[in-house]
Amino acid sequence: MSYEPPDWLAKAVGSFGRAAREQLGTGAGEPEEALRGPLVALVKEVGSRHGLQVVPVGEAMLSDLQVRPDYAVQVDGAICGYIEIKKPGLGADAPALTGRNNRRQWERLSNLPNLIYTDGTRWARYETGVRKDEIISLEGGLTEGSGDLRVTGPDFEQLLVTFLGWAPTPIRNVDALVRAVAPACRLLRDEVAEQLGREQLLAKTGSEANKQLFSELATDWRWLLFPTADDAEFADGYAQTVTFGLLYARSRGIAFEGRGYHEIGDLIAVGNTLMGRALQVLTDQFGGSSAEVGPFRVTLDTLLRVIGAVDWERVRSSRRDTYLYLYEHFLAEYDPVKRQESGVYYTPVELVEPMVRLTDDALRTRLGLIRGLGTDGVRVVDPAAGTGTFLLRILDTVFERVNRCDGTGEAREVISSMAGRLVGFELQMGPYAVSELRLTDLLAYRGVELAAADRMPLHVTNTLDDPFRVQPPLASFLKPISDSTRRADQIKAELPVTVVIGNPPYRERANGDGSWVELGGFYGRRGRTEDPSLMSDFRLPGNGRNEYKLKNMEAYSAILIDD
Repeated sequence: MSYEPPDWLAKAVGSFGRAAREQLGTGAGEPEEALRGPLVALVKEVGSRHGLQVVPVGEAMLSDLQVRPDYAVQVDGAICGYIEIKKPGLGADAPALTGRNNRRQWERLSNLPNLIYTDGTRWARYETGVRKDEIISLEGGLTEGSGDLRVTGPDFEQLLVTFLGWAPTPIRNVDALVRAVAPACRLLRDEVAEQLGREQLLAKTGSEANKQLFSELATDWRWLLFPTADDAEFADGYAQTVTFGLLYARSRGIAFEGRGYHEIGDLIAVGNTLMGRALQVLTDQFGGSSAEVGPFRVTLDTLLRVIGAVDWERVRSSRRDTYLYLYEHFLAEYDPVKRQESGVYYTPVELVEPMVRLTDDALRTRLGLIRGLGTDGVRVVDPAAGTGTFLLRILDTVFERVNRCDGTGEAREVISSMAGRLVGFELQMGPYAVSELRLTDLLAYRGVELAAADRMPLHVTNTLDDPFRVQPPLASFLKPISDSTRRADQIKAELPVTVVIGNPPYRERANGDGSWVELGGFYGRRGRTEDPSLMSDFRLPGNGRNEYKLKNMEAYSAILIDD
């Protein structure tokens, strides 16, 4: 029995085909441009018939980046998905499209959770790079004399209804979280990198200063946190900060519905000023509603919607070691090459536990500190804190011993007093956020509540950076972040440290990555000397051919600690 589409759908598809054919006949512009207006009318009509208010937001209104989809589609005010229009006759099998630009575009767009590819007659829907169901073809064509386009089965309407009705699946375990969040984070990273490149190109052509807003933010961010970061590292840091800032918010039970990034940042800042303000600083100027200030608005909104579906209580209860593996699994999905290059692998508990226990024993038996790591005045620093495994194990070790000897109340008092003396430095915002989650949960599990002023000194910083550098004048809205950087520098330069423990990233021949330790700094207690770097103390005459052994990441950390 042949399929008879509803009259309204038959008319809408016929009108789409006729309007597209008319536009194509003018020969003006690119062929795919002829489909844009007619396609918008078709999609809005289907939405209206199903009680949905559909607003397609066109690429030209967002930015002129080359790999953006043609439309982001809002349904009842929320982003539901994207539509990419191809030249008539090219097809909708996105992974099979040839040509450098098509391949590059698909590599980017395959990160989107809900995407339609169409050349006008063929339609396909993809979720994070996976095609859902078969490619659907409309009967007829878009050339003169080919007749009206016709719907030959119910699948076409269903494709559009499914697309418009998309909502993130509730995320209840770590694997689902990583699969949903990593692609969106990767898309944001790539867009930031492209925007920086675009602004640099504009700068070379003498563009107005107000076109360089993002480059200015990147410059301030480098001064605050990562003086040696290049554009790619900044783009990565931007995307991870936004992503893990939102994940931190969900872990604290903050709902996203009806809230924007700034309000979410305010709510986070109640317990974590650095993360809350960082989220605001990175999104306030670039998540707006206009093209001038919102080049990533649609991607940011999509990320907000995806992470808003995280059911953190279910994620937390789905496995005992949720936090231990979270960032490693995220990085393996997000950028496995970066994971390998940066040496981000969790340190097994089987290694951490004896290291902490032996350190605690040494303090008690060799130095006469009865409470070991829990003794007043003992300050511990992990120079590569990662997701906080060493710091957590220290708290647990001390709590368990004091609890056995003196009871739970005393154990809570001891680890409460320890919190301000356990210092963690971490280079990336993602692991930093996870360490905050883990430590907050551990203290809550042990029945310890810390005032904001007593929170653990965890800092996003490069341990190897010059603690004596002078910060340039910065805008007032950056003050909470600059204050955190200043406190980290003060710890590195002035405060006495009893124990340094951790597992720095292993990388040989890391020439150029040692920052102040390797290269020295203009502002420093050594002044501007012939060889101002700390490494000069470890060089021996006639040992030049073996000096490469000094230039690995763990050696840089050891040199800093010894100094």
